[in-house]
Amino acid sequence: MATHEPSKRLQALPRYLFAELERKRADAEAAGREVIDLSIGDPDLPTPPPVLEKIAVAATDPANHRYPTSAGMPAARRDIAAWFANRFGVSLDPLEECAILIGSKEGIGHFPLAILNPGDEVLMPDPGYPVYFAGTTFAGATPIRYVLRESNGFLPDLADLDRLATPRTRVVWVNYPNNPTGALATRAFYEALVAWAERRDLIVASDAAYSELYFDEPPPSIFEIPAARGRAIEFHSFSKTFNMTGWRLGFAVGAPPLVGALVRLKANVDSGAPQAIQLAAAWALNAYLPTHGPALRAVYRERRDVAVEGLRKLGCPVTEPGGAFYVWGRVPAGERSIAFAARVFDHTGVMLTPGVGFGEQGEGYFRIALTGPVAVIDRALRLLEGLAPWKAPHGVASSPSR
Repeated sequence: MATHEPSKRLQALPRYLFAELERKRADAEAAGREVIDLSIGDPDLPTPPPVLEKIAVAATDPANHRYPTSAGMPAARRDIAAWFANRFGVSLDPLEECAILIGSKEGIGHFPLAILNPGDEVLMPDPGYPVYFAGTTFAGATPIRYVLRESNGFLPDLADLDRLATPRTRVVWVNYPNNPTGALATRAFYEALVAWAERRDLIVASDAAYSELYFDEPPPSIFEIPAARGRAIEFHSFSKTFNMTGWRLGFAVGAPPLVGALVRLKANVDSGAPQAIQLAAAWALNAYLPTHGPALRAVYRERRDVAVEGLRKLGCPVTEPGGAFYVWGRVPAGERSIAFAARVFDHTGVMLTPGVGFGEQGEGYFRIALTGPVAVIDRALRLLEGLAPWKAPHGVASSPSR
């Protein structure tokens, strides 16, 4: 092995899609090109002033200038547990069933290292968030992808999961509201999933980073199913809920052995999130989210409606998302998603995310992030008009078997 060669585990990963997109954008902007970036889920909206004010006040307290704990401040975890009880009707022990993360991505990436061994297998969605694959690979375990079909509302088919599961399977990942499709899961789905996981004696890892970004009924938590309490962990994020992607804060809740293993792992690799941010964000869940949440969802609803209507007018097959802030559409017939995204960017400066970046089943799709104002989304659609030859019109998305 060459002196500067990356580890075999790192080489086993594809290049991280969003890092590649960021590099492409930076290169274009350095060359003087205008870029309309609808590729990465990084909100354009600022962190709300009340949250910033709380951070500023907490930052002046010398007690918050020292090392945080790996699990998070008890006061912040109590606020999280209070919000969870109010939002989902589930009572949590804030000290045993809750841990604060340096963003949900950190927790999702570290969790496999805390509970998996080489040879274990993990079921994960395709298309799906790339970090499920990366964390599993770093842990020396084997990623096994299951298909999310448009014809099934982008929910896993439990019969598929059962066929893929083996005695080596330890974990199954689910993610709702879903990235990249915007699909939602029902309480009935979680009931069936937990019952299946009980029969198979599996851990369920639920990525609920977009739980507060929805357009109709609030999405459920997996912990509304009582049997989940002993075998599940759920990841939440402040990034999208409060436009805090740059502040890096999230939390995990779940079965004490799972949360405890994650905290033990974190104690060895990080020193926790800054306390001023913990206190402000956890305060905001109870004191500010009741007014902030509806206003934020109204912004994304308007953007979603403009994007969906505009794409359908262009003839693009697209399903209206029920949550998150993405629109998942089909590329023109006969094109591959990477080639399509490259063609669009080269001719218009509009950056889209190629669907194959989320897995093989994402081939044939692209993702738009609703992280620009309506005027920017509308302009991007006008630039697409003469470039993307979809067959018009499409009132609803086609639903072929995949």
